[in-house]
Amino acid sequence: MTMEPPHNASTVYVVDDEADYRLLVQQVFSRFLPHYALTLFAGGDALLQHLRANTVYPGLILLDLRMPDMNGHQTLMRLKQESTWRSIPVVIVTSSPLEGEIRACYQSGVNSCLVKPIGLEPMRQRLTLICDYWLTN
Repeated sequence: MTMEPPHNASTVYVVDDEADYRLLVQQVFSRFLPHYALTLFAGGDALLQHLRANTVYPGLILLDLRMPDMNGHQTLMRLKQESTWRSIPVVIVTSSPLEGEIRACYQSGVNSCLVKPIGLEPMRQRLTLICDYWLTN
């Protein structure tokens, strides 16, 4: 029997190359979801470096699909290849979903794919639902 690596169920990692989007997400969490710890990353490489340097993992990763350098699908594949990271729920978030890209993400083990909400209130609603589902069940 293998031991499950420790997860902090109240921690959310958000990976997105757009600084404005990260700022909006940070505002939503600080104003409406303060009971969750939030860590922001500008890209997949930064996320993977952080995970390698730590032994406690987040309860959820929200991962942008379209990023320069290492895109969300490539990051997802690296996460799912590593046995200690495989069990972390990953939700792909994208502003313009293409069926082929979404299908490839599901084939690579993503837990869910969502369209990025635009605006503070839709984002608050969506992030509340995501966190309630993935972190409190």
